Amino acid sequence: MMKIIKLTESDLINIVKRVLEEQPDEKFDTPYNKELMRKANKPITNYTCVPDKIDTFVNYVLANKNELMGKLKLDYKDLILLTKASIGIMGRETDFGNFSTNTDDGSEILRGIGLSSLVDWYLKRNYGKNASQSLGYAQFTPETWKRYGLDKIVGDYNLSFNGISQGLGTLYGLNLRYKKALSNGLKPQPSVNAILAKYGLTKNGINGTGNHALDMAIMSHNMPEEKTIYPYCTTNHPLYAAPCYKTKHKPFDSEKSTNFTDSNLLKSVSDLNLKKFPGELTVNKSSVIPNFIPNLGGKHHSGIGYVEEVATYIRKANCF
Repeated sequence: MMKIIKLTESDLINIVKRVLEEQPDEKFDTPYNKELMRKANKPITNYTCVPDKIDTFVNYVLANKNELMGKLKLDYKDLILLTKASIGIMGRETDFGNFSTNTDDGSEILRGIGLSSLVDWYLKRNYGKNASQSLGYAQFTPETWKRYGLDKIVGDYNLSFNGISQGLGTLYGLNLRYKKALSNGLKPQPSVNAILAKYGLTKNGINGTGNHALDMAIMSHNMPEEKTIYPYCTTNHPLYAAPCYKTKHKPFDSEKSTNFTDSNLLKSVSDLNLKKFPGELTVNKSSVIPNFIPNLGGKHHSGIGYVEEVATYIRKANCF
């Protein structure tokens, strides 16, 4: 006679925690992933300028270049450029999966075997109703995956934790943002930040892609679009610029904001008046700063540093 075991809520929590905290040996393989591999035109060519995990993505793009150029409305040169930038984003985000956490790996396993609702339940129960996770090589959340329409274009988010799906998701999202940046008036010219240069914080300029619109589109993979893919204008304060669509701009939430108290720019300024908390500023909407890249700050990096690292990966990807 079969013994039926009833699990309490506490038991379920402990099961989920154990799965999330254990390091899986390998990513879960799925029929969908195998179909992507088939479309990548096996046998896979090994490209020495990219990690082995990314060979399948490069093969897929090259084998399906005509289809992708049509869908993305790109010529071949730009398809390859955005493919390399997508590789750079995955490298910057997780070193192609090498810097993922045990919790992330566990969540990917659970989602891959059809237990996404269990992961979502656990996150909301322990971290709040709006809790989410960034997963995969490119660190997509389920919400971002859906917002870009990738569930319809690339496939199920819960089966996307492989090089091809994450690469395609990054490519499609980057292409959308790049097109928006160009339509907003950003140019394929080198990015600059004269404010940082004046105070010696970018002694060698911005070592980006040489394409301001692409730099800003790359940055917006990790930072909000409203701060990244728009032209910047001067304000009534010489240290701060702001997106030109704004009328007013607050660089910092408060005087206690760590972005203000830990600002490297303010530490480099000697004028005590400039060091004061700026409050709310007026944006000079007619005073556009050509090719200006903002000095945005992330939790573990700067926006400019993020772009420069992605650009380094792009330059290394020189074998296709």
